[in-house]
Amino acid sequence: MTKKIASILVLCLQLACGVFSTPEPTPTPQPTFTSTPVPTNTAQPTSIPEIDFGDMTFFEVVENFTISIPYPYLYEVRGNIVVIANEERSLFISFAGDNGGSLSLDEIINDYLGSLEARGANFEKSQSEKIIVDGFEGIVVNIVGELGNGIPVEGKAIAVLNTSDSFVFGLATTDTTYGEDLWENKHQFVFDELIESIKFVNSNGSCIISTDSTYGYTEENPIKVGGGAFDGPSRERAYLDNLLGPNGENLSYERQGSTSTDTTILDIYIIIGSGINETLYLDEYNYSEPQAPVGFTCKAEFPLSAP
Repeated sequence: MTKKIASILVLCLQLACGVFSTPEPTPTPQPTFTSTPVPTNTAQPTSIPEIDFGDMTFFEVVENFTISIPYPYLYEVRGNIVVIANEERSLFISFAGDNGGSLSLDEIINDYLGSLEARGANFEKSQSEKIIVDGFEGIVVNIVGELGNGIPVEGKAIAVLNTSDSFVFGLATTDTTYGEDLWENKHQFVFDELIESIKFVNSNGSCIISTDSTYGYTEENPIKVGGGAFDGPSRERAYLDNLLGPNGENLSYERQGSTSTDTTILDIYIIIGSGINETLYLDEYNYSEPQAPVGFTCKAEFPLSAP
């Protein structure tokens, strides 16, 4: 699996991941992303800028973790890997969830970077330092080198174990032809903020089923996924994608619009499956720990912590 993910990583880095997909938030329209031509040898500011992502982020569930990606960064989720880039394509970040077996954190980083080097990249890395991500221990190393296509890069790689055999690997690289100090003065802080947004998902966690027969079925007692206008739609999908029928049946769903109450706006979904045709109300502006409504089950613990 490591080699497969590394192959995707190096392909994205070399081809600059020309196509990124983004969800369409509702009810707030999503801004349209446009590609920016890649400049060369562009001077960069030497002062450290403020990194303020604000409230406009896109929430994504990727394998065993979730991550919030700030607008206007571009991204694409491919199975258990998410690739992120800035608009000018001078910064590429990737996170991959995987099963590491008995590998140590140092071995995970060496394995991934070694797989990239086998495809023509070349890195020098620092001694590892300890980090904490969502309460779990990990390590980070600084890297300097070049990709297989000769592009000089600077950045970081991280590895974090969230269970005895499950981990997240992260890699950030800055194309230093855009500015020798760009990583140090700006991009490393972007990477650090993304790491801070990571929350681990317990795929073996229990599925909690509500005992309240009105939960999710009425406007007065909606399913509160939180996230607001930007994160909310993807959090709603993450909730519904985890939902199963009473006997584990796979379900499909379709949004039927929204309705206003005295305190919030609710999205209305029709849930369809074998013998199932129900209407559920979801609230993306408020949060409480999600459960499965009466008459439903779920694949695992819902991957939605408080936003």
